[in-house]
Amino acid sequence: MSIVENQRRCRIFAAIFLAAIPLLYAPAIQASGWQQDVEQRLLIRWQEISGHESDSALSFPGLPADYQLPDCEGGFDLALVKPLQAGRNGLELSCNTPYWKQHLAVQLHIYKAVAVLRKPVSAGQPLNADDISMVRHDTGELTKGYYLHPEDVQEQINRRSLRAGTVLSPDMLDPPVIINRGERVKIRVNRPGIRIEMNGTALENGRQDERIRVRNEQSQKIVYGRVAGRGLVQVE
Repeated sequence: MSIVENQRRCRIFAAIFLAAIPLLYAPAIQASGWQQDVEQRLLIRWQEISGHESDSALSFPGLPADYQLPDCEGGFDLALVKPLQAGRNGLELSCNTPYWKQHLAVQLHIYKAVAVLRKPVSAGQPLNADDISMVRHDTGELTKGYYLHPEDVQEQINRRSLRAGTVLSPDMLDPPVIINRGERVKIRVNRPGIRIEMNGTALENGRQDERIRVRNEQSQKIVYGRVAGRGLVQVE
């Protein structure tokens, strides 16, 4: 074999090898997008559930970044263990040909601006607008709840001292006392066809919607009623 023929054969072999590379790596390239496929499907489903577009993302906790699914002809099916929600979700991926199933955990991150303390506050201190900032957080991690509007926490009372940067949740706050013990109040009786108001005296402090004891000043009778507003107790 001449040197020219040998070089020609080497060029032909190299061309055949290079042409085969896309076929050899096609399954891996196709499989590398499976996480994006799952994310797209679940985020679309979340938008359908929530009824609007949201600031959201999906992650796969505990899963290596280079993890690949087994090959699947025609694409894999996706099923949720429970209805989709913010936070941790169970996911089942399956394939018919060849048959396989994979169970994975996915984290649905739903980001919203929530009420956060701008500065430290003391126990028993009522909150005001200067104490609050609205900061973007992953609500799936806020398992104790959160507030989406600053006015929802204004005048609320801290149950304990809190540090700056604390995301406020309902278990940290008490509504303000709007009726004080010994205060003169209106007692309203509201029943079908009957609405009567009379003067009374609060026998204990009361917050909005709390039941407290009040004394009817005319009859001196003590009754329980619901705090319906400042200076107003509703008896039903």
